[in-house]
Amino acid sequence: MLGPPLENHWINVADGVVESVSDKPSYSLTQHLGEANILPAGVNAHTHLELSKIVPSPLDVPSRAMSDWVTTLLNFRRCPGYNAAEGIQHALHQPELLNSTIAVADIVPAHERTGVSPPVLDVLIRTHRGADAQPLLRYFPFTELIAWQEELVEEKFAHISPDSFGLSPHAPHTVCPALLEKAVNQNMPIAMHLAETQEELELLHHHTGPLLEMMRRVDPDYDPKSVLLGKRPMDYLQLLSAAPNVLIIHGNYLNDKEMQFLAAHRETMSVVYCPRSHAYFRHTPYPLQKMLDYGVRVLLGTDSLASVPDLNFVEEIRFVLKHHPTISPDIVYRLGMIEGASALHLRQEGFGTIQSGSPARFAVL
Repeated sequence: MLGPPLENHWINVADGVVESVSDKPSYSLTQHLGEANILPAGVNAHTHLELSKIVPSPLDVPSRAMSDWVTTLLNFRRCPGYNAAEGIQHALHQPELLNSTIAVADIVPAHERTGVSPPVLDVLIRTHRGADAQPLLRYFPFTELIAWQEELVEEKFAHISPDSFGLSPHAPHTVCPALLEKAVNQNMPIAMHLAETQEELELLHHHTGPLLEMMRRVDPDYDPKSVLLGKRPMDYLQLLSAAPNVLIIHGNYLNDKEMQFLAAHRETMSVVYCPRSHAYFRHTPYPLQKMLDYGVRVLLGTDSLASVPDLNFVEEIRFVLKHHPTISPDIVYRLGMIEGASALHLRQEGFGTIQSGSPARFAVL
């Protein structure tokens, strides 16, 4: 990630840390991976691990409309066997995740405790080498906040887990301005779904459409005039920019001015592109090249098993390489590794790179 690719080199590892990269091995015990690209393990900047036991995966929603998909998802969450904490723990032990990922930013329902602590887990899962070994995974839980009624805001904040790394006001149509303002004022990292669908833009601008119908099925008194902050995602970006660290989840339908705004705030604001989930919902082509041209910091995420078949981060990279062929592979790799590490402040520990002192955790492509 720090220079041109190295061909036929060796990564010399001891005690879970990279010692050096050289053209000859430093140890007699070696492993040859053949014709493969060895990358730093990825930083999965957005997922919902609570849904790791969902069946079928992804959900069978023929229309792929967000309003229909959410209705199906809510039915799953109401099943007697649904347990968010168990879903999270199940996902965190899956080889497909551990073999491709070194850090994950997860959206956690506010009423569920993860059963893991502290906020950034240095010791979530350890290798057989013992208690002093390097961790296999860093876990960043963002507590999900949903309240479109102002009178419920204080109650929602009372359920925030002390384990939480950040807050996730869910989306424009599910959070009232008072909740969003309170979340920003907590001085914690924020992750918010924004500009995700055309349905969302219709609701914002016209106060009509399928999302409004869905919300009124949940709450007949739902009033978009009292819930929505403005007419465009920009109204939300301006408020969110006061938070210390912001992940804009998806951003599928941001306009040029909104991309320029994010580029101007790239040190504290990032967009998370979830490639295979984007394709599942049959969105218009993702404006990845335009975002990069403007200078937006773009990260990669898997989203949940409700919209992708697995949590293998390497498959997200492969998807981007295939569907954005004009973007050079080294830039694609940076999005999944070094940019994600920078956004979650892991760069000082060598995450996102393969160099002396960095964790010996790799993804093979």
